[in-house]
Amino acid sequence: MAATVTIRRWTGSAGGPTKTDITSINTRANAEDAHSTAGTTNSILIPSVGTNYSYWVSTRLSVDSITAGTVDNIKWYTDGTNNFGTGVTCIGQSATTYVQATGTPGQTGTQLTTGNHAGLDTTPSDVFSFTSASPLSVTGSATTTGDLGHLLIYQMVVDTTAASGATASETFTWKYDDTSS
Repeated sequence: MAATVTIRRWTGSAGGPTKTDITSINTRANAEDAHSTAGTTNSILIPSVGTNYSYWVSTRLSVDSITAGTVDNIKWYTDGTNNFGTGVTCIGQSATTYVQATGTPGQTGTQLTTGNHAGLDTTPSDVFSFTSASPLSVTGSATTTGDLGHLLIYQMVVDTTAASGATASETFTWKYDDTSS
């Protein structure tokens, strides 16, 4: 029987984060450390100068059931095309540990850098460089239930040329091997 694997968004304190199942729903990157499917109360403000950021979004796979075998060879990727619009980009990277996102609610998050998030595997880069032909390899494997592999952290980056309103949706894909089936 195949393993059951879900995608979880982590929010809240590092000592006891909330892990929300986002497998079949949208999750919005806002200027707050909370899962939202459509909330705009704390949207990212378009700056008059410089750059504003979403709070970083922390996601991780979770093995909810497995009878035998291994889940491994984890990959993460996009379709390779940024449809967020002018002045909006997205950066991301895998991370060994969870670090709670911070910033100024309703305005901007703290920039995602290796200096601000000590658990990042390396410097964040444009997520649209990760495609099905060239995915980001995410370390980890599991033979039992629980958190699977490293986290994937991403952040929206908004500059002065961005248009007001919600951006288009994007799909980020997790892929893995399951030898339990």
